[in-house]
Amino acid sequence: MTDRKKLLEEFMNDPAEVHAVMHGIYAGLTEWKGTESMIGNPDVQKEPHYFKFGYVVGTLLRWSAIAFFGNRILG
Repeated sequence: MTDRKKLLEEFMNDPAEVHAVMHGIYAGLTEWKGTESMIGNPDVQKEPHYFKFGYVVGTLLRWSAIAFFGNRILG
């Protein structure tokens, strides 16, 4: 089995990983202070790298939405 195939098979194959990513996306979309409110979650503690990935995705989505709607309203 190639390394790429193994990586794709193991990516987000555990409910804790999916849960950590969803918490990260939520935190990125809604938290203006950072990630402190999610640190106590057991899935986030178990899979912090997935949480950070989700946080980056959520933050990019938030800023993209702000830019898009800001341009629509002001531009």
